Amino acid sequence: MSEFLKGSGSPQQLYKQGWNIFKEQVSLPVAVIKQDAIRQNAQWMAQFARQNNVLLAPHGKTTMSPELFKYQLEAGAWAITLANVPQVLSAVGAGIERIILANQLVGRHHFELIAQLLKSTGLEFYCFVDSVDNAKALGEFFASKNLKLNIVLELGVVGGRCGCRSVDDIDTLILACSEYECLQIAGLGFYEGVISGENAAQSVAEFVADVVAQAKRLHQQDVFAQPEPIITGAGSAWYDIVTKVLVSSECEKQFRLVIRPGCYLIHDTGIYQNAQQAILARSEFANSVDGSLVSSLYIWAYVMSVPENGLAIVGMGKRDVAFDAGLPTAELVYSPRDQHLKNTVSDLYVEKIMDQHAMLRFSLNHPLNVGDMVCFSTSHPCLTFDKWRQIGIVERDWVITKTISTHF
Repeated sequence: MSEFLKGSGSPQQLYKQGWNIFKEQVSLPVAVIKQDAIRQNAQWMAQFARQNNVLLAPHGKTTMSPELFKYQLEAGAWAITLANVPQVLSAVGAGIERIILANQLVGRHHFELIAQLLKSTGLEFYCFVDSVDNAKALGEFFASKNLKLNIVLELGVVGGRCGCRSVDDIDTLILACSEYECLQIAGLGFYEGVISGENAAQSVAEFVADVVAQAKRLHQQDVFAQPEPIITGAGSAWYDIVTKVLVSSECEKQFRLVIRPGCYLIHDTGIYQNAQQAILARSEFANSVDGSLVSSLYIWAYVMSVPENGLAIVGMGKRDVAFDAGLPTAELVYSPRDQHLKNTVSDLYVEKIMDQHAMLRFSLNHPLNVGDMVCFSTSHPCLTFDKWRQIGIVERDWVITKTISTHF
């Protein structure tokens, strides 16, 4: 018997008419994304980037789906951002030609893999560097291979993640890089998402302004190897502020400005919905874009048991859906027995989630039965996607017409 992936049905049925969830033609739980929703989200972010003269390099770690990488590029993205070398290999294998590794490239085997890609493909590749030790290791290795490597100097904040913490750190790193002709300083990078607190928005703006000031200083010193170096930052929560500071700095003639939000394509009804609402509340840039971002990812699962009044046990758990930033939200209920779709489920909520089960509380006025199907939206799409090797695409009436793959 061939491998059976969860959320699957008959391959022949998929190719002919699709898998109809309501007709029970697919194994539950099943993860699906709505085609019209990702189309709307891709268009929204592409318009945001275009109107503000910034380039879009969405972070691929959210979906790790080559099909969605290509979709984002077709919708206007300039590059795909990734977090580690295995992710880079998956993307290049799918034909992606421009990649930002928004992380440090560390380890000889990883050096070998990237060198092989640079030799055998037309890959335009950038990686972050924030230490002298890493710069020396990269310089010695890529010099021995007679290969040039585009490096982006990463700046960070105290108590945050990676990145140089001071001007002295930056200058010391630049001096180390200058010893190796193979290291091509291609710009500055940062990640502002680690900044929090009561005045987080102001702190983010000040940090990005500091990055811009350093970029201008280094440009005047002819540090950059390319005529159009990049300044790149912005996750999914602060991309509006990052964009505003970058654009208002009037440095677009000297630099390519690249933002890297990852969750916009899938979106959610949890933390990123909240983040987007905050963006819309403060950003004229975001409010000038037509439409809105909408949740596209849903999990359908069966009611497995109703062991007591008001409690249903659903066949969906931590192996199927994110739970780190809010529990899934019940959106729809379908009864195969009477072929009825219930759209009003405000009296349903997930009380607890276990490995393979969710405890779903419901009102006695709207009882659930074993075999009913419940549709859930999610919070934090990254940690739902990584639980699935395939995800269905739904165009209408909850019929899966094709699937996409993930490579986590």
